[in-house]
Amino acid sequence: MCSYPSPQSHKPEVDRPMVNFRLGIEANRFIDYSPADEMTRAYNKQQIEELKDVVGRELVAAAGKPSLQLKFIDAVQRLGVAYHFEKEIEAALRHIYDNHHHIDDKYNDLYDVSLRFRLLRQQRFNSSCDILNRVHEEDILDEALAFTTTHLKSMKDFNLLQSQYKKELSHITRWWKNLDFSSKLPFVQDRAVETYLWIIAACFEPQYSYGRRIQTKLLVLITVVDDIYDAYSTLEEPELFIEAIERWDDNGIDKLTEYMKPCYQAVLDVYEEIEERENQERSYCVHYAKEAMKSSVRAYFNEAKWLHGEYIVPTVEEYMGIALVSFDVPMFTIISFVGMGMIAPKEAFDWAVNEPKIVRACSLHNYQAHG
Repeated sequence: MCSYPSPQSHKPEVDRPMVNFRLGIEANRFIDYSPADEMTRAYNKQQIEELKDVVGRELVAAAGKPSLQLKFIDAVQRLGVAYHFEKEIEAALRHIYDNHHHIDDKYNDLYDVSLRFRLLRQQRFNSSCDILNRVHEEDILDEALAFTTTHLKSMKDFNLLQSQYKKELSHITRWWKNLDFSSKLPFVQDRAVETYLWIIAACFEPQYSYGRRIQTKLLVLITVVDDIYDAYSTLEEPELFIEAIERWDDNGIDKLTEYMKPCYQAVLDVYEEIEERENQERSYCVHYAKEAMKSSVRAYFNEAKWLHGEYIVPTVEEYMGIALVSFDVPMFTIISFVGMGMIAPKEAFDWAVNEPKIVRACSLHNYQAHG
């Protein structure tokens, strides 16, 4: 990537809305990922495969005791390792739903009834709320929970995931350091590590490594764009950035102000990474991801115009129409689907771009929490 002049050399006489952001988590401490880490990861993975067989057998063995099996499934989920046994759990709950769901005397206490209701509903089985109307004295047997907790706590799953997260975070921090925004764009926030940690909370399972990488990079970059608009740019400069994003090609970079060029190039590079992965089976998701980025950038520009006093104070309706986009919940929804692989077909993207109530509600909640 080309080296660009620092913002300090760009028209120092221009009055810019400089903002002092709080410092982020230092990224350099997470860069190293050694061969020894990879060896440890391989060893832990082998141990987990052996323990998965043990737990899987126990789950199947409990099939004749629905109450015990439900507690077993609950314990596996609470320990955060249910993704190892998705097929087994689906089959077990299907069996319970088909064979024991309507037999009242099999579930004679409140705990069993409520647990069965929650697990079946959670797995999208049509479990009626009426079963919760029957309240009995609780006599909860914890042998399944105790057995599962004792055995699964010895699993190396946490260590394996920790090793994978460390590897991913090393990749993210190297990517961020190579962008060199600390010198090219010293006014933007360094949120690479924090964003990755936030993404882990949304999708921690190992099979979503690609999704975590893409989501982190795009959310970091959209934060950079927002910082450019809020903390440094004049009113005219973001308009050039929008024009370049709308064209979405390498030629657009030539018309940008020098300090905006590295950010624009970084956006193109991440989307090229998505295209290389998705062009075979899910090329459609690239289009949706680009449109989501464009929508967020447009929303930032509208807010920048209000910030610079270019337009009169917006009405509540005008402001909320922009704010619900600029808080990036619609964009995050789309890029989450990108990272989910074939689980998210084209219909999921079509649903997301049509402003479903849940996305709008999440945007509103985000606005109320941070606005």
